[in-house]
Amino acid sequence: MKNRYYVQPLTDQIFLIRERTSMSGEPGPNDPIVRSFSVRHDAYMYAGKINNEGLEANPVIEKKRS
Repeated sequence: MKNRYYVQPLTDQIFLIRERTSMSGEPGPNDPIVRSFSVRHDAYMYAGKINNEGLEANPVIEKKRS
């Protein structure tokens, strides 16, 4: 799944990294929290990094889903 991990701003100073788990691929209230950050930039950098690592780890699976 592309962009499996996403950033959810909770407040102006708290940003959550969540993992999409719904079958539709949309963000949901039951998505597990992976990590939290107090700096917006750091949260987006982390989410981008783990999304890219996931694609590199399973490139065949990701291509089949597309």
